Amino acid sequence: MATVRLVPKGKTQSILFLDGETAGPVKNSDMAFLSVTDGADINEEKTEEILLNCILPAGKRKALDLLGVADRTEKELSDRLAEAGYGEAVIVHIMDYVKQFPYLNDSRYAYNYLYSFGGKKSLREIRQKLMEKGITDELYEDALARYLEDRKLAAEARGEDYDPDEDPELFAARKLAYRKVAEGTPLSREQREKLSASLLRKGFPYGTVRRVVSEYPKAERSDEGAEDCFD
Repeated sequence: MATVRLVPKGKTQSILFLDGETAGPVKNSDMAFLSVTDGADINEEKTEEILLNCILPAGKRKALDLLGVADRTEKELSDRLAEAGYGEAVIVHIMDYVKQFPYLNDSRYAYNYLYSFGGKKSLREIRQKLMEKGITDELYEDALARYLEDRKLAAEARGEDYDPDEDPELFAARKLAYRKVAEGTPLSREQREKLSASLLRKGFPYGTVRRVVSEYPKAERSDEGAEDCFD
């Protein structure tokens, strides 16, 4: 037997708890039809009926709807389902179901994220964001290797010589630097230090930052060069 606890969620739904453990959202009309009320004790057969017919089907639809809106990692999808009121055991079943389809793939997600933000953000920042989304170091390194190799192959397909110096990290650092200070602007020593500090805060390696800043000509006078526009 399991003791029922129904916590209202909006006008038509409640979150079902069984013996204090979260099960998931249920329709109030379904609970009324099954004669399940708050505080009641239900047997194993009734519990299974609720899980199989009321909670899991809705949870599977919820998961597919979330994946239909945007790509998500396994952690992101699991977190969203938990936010919607689904319990851990139910989420495991939902995730097993979703993995039957090609919608949930952390390796593909990591590659696509690199493809979208490589050359726009530092690799350190990208890696940190992916870690927050549940991407492991192994998946990240594999995705990065494939991403860099694909950049090389794309350059060769265009008949261009692949320049390893033009990696996405350097490209992104230059792009950010040029947004702050126009290319070719003479910079004083103090302005160089400020630009360097700004790029380092964005996660770019010191060697990359040093190279980008060194490409700016030196100001002949301390009052010549860019305005203070660094954050």
